[in-house]
Amino acid sequence: MSFGENLKKFREDKQLGVNQLALKSGVSAAQISRFENGKRKTAHIDTAKKLADALSVPLPLLIGEPVYYSPEELNAQQQKIISVVDDAMSEEEIADILDYIDFIKLKRKKSQK
Repeated sequence: MSFGENLKKFREDKQLGVNQLALKSGVSAAQISRFENGKRKTAHIDTAKKLADALSVPLPLLIGEPVYYSPEELNAQQQKIISVVDDAMSEEEIADILDYIDFIKLKRKKSQK
């Protein structure tokens, strides 16, 4: 995915409008829209950092790079979740797991309202 596609996905996942993200990040709504619409392909590193911080996502993930964590950086529950995903799993099984995680997040957000 492109930077703009990632930006839009994470913004929508956080249920933020473009203007809300602009206020939270200090990046103009017009600039965010240009990224999301593909009119501007890449962001200056400082801009990307502001957006990543405002969205609470790792910068590499926002710009489309894989994010790796050492086992020492993960708590026991995170290690357990990672341990059940292996190379033998099909793409469909992994998609099901990710869908379930999204379901749990949505359920949590609804209960917080």
